Amino acid sequence: MRHNASVGNAVQKMARIAGRVFAIVGATVILLGAWLMSGRSLGLGRLVTESDVPGPAKVIVCLAGGISGSTLPTQEGWGRIYTAVQLQADGLAPTILFSGGGSVRVSEAEIYAEAAQWLGCPPDAVVLDLTPASTADHPRNLLKTNTITIRQDTSLLIVTSPLHSKRAAMCFRKAGFSNFRMVTSYEARHSPLARTGMRSAFPWFRPNQKNYGDPLNCLRWGFSDAVSALREIVAIAVYRYRGEV
Repeated sequence: MRHNASVGNAVQKMARIAGRVFAIVGATVILLGAWLMSGRSLGLGRLVTESDVPGPAKVIVCLAGGISGSTLPTQEGWGRIYTAVQLQADGLAPTILFSGGGSVRVSEAEIYAEAAQWLGCPPDAVVLDLTPASTADHPRNLLKTNTITIRQDTSLLIVTSPLHSKRAAMCFRKAGFSNFRMVTSYEARHSPLARTGMRSAFPWFRPNQKNYGDPLNCLRWGFSDAVSALREIVAIAVYRYRGEV
């Protein structure tokens, strides 16, 4: 009887502990959800972001960030393409090198270059590197490309997404590059290609009050950013273990 009683007490104790753990986890999830729904961030992005003020350079290097199922750039990819085009349009470098291989029959570099030309980039300003398969490959392959001469001291503007920027910068430093700036966003100041100043061609158009910043969208975007930042933290740790950064 005593044995059965002690077993029962142990089970009850474990059940109480489990209940407290679930309560703490549940409360934490609710608080984090409320925080994100209010439009705030968890701040993880600051751990994986490196961004510089752009200046004149020889080449803009736009790192491909994947393609969608429609053989179009991903949302992050469009941001990178736009930033690169804006830098070139303002004369900060004469050439954009699109770098990226991919797993389909057309390279990410080609898809990104096509999108850049749609945004107004001159075709003769584009060069391609079709071989990289990872972040670490981008700097290594730049030194081997035969489309343009790039050395470790060549001045570069490296364009990527904010949450990818720190790992990319670490890979370029590991490869010996010493004269580059990371650029995660830019709006042209001296070119008509800047799209923030666009106006409707129809004089009768009037913007409405539609707002996409509702709590559920804020939760979705905030959660997505947090997961992406966590993935980058893990990726940096893996790259350190492999000796790639």
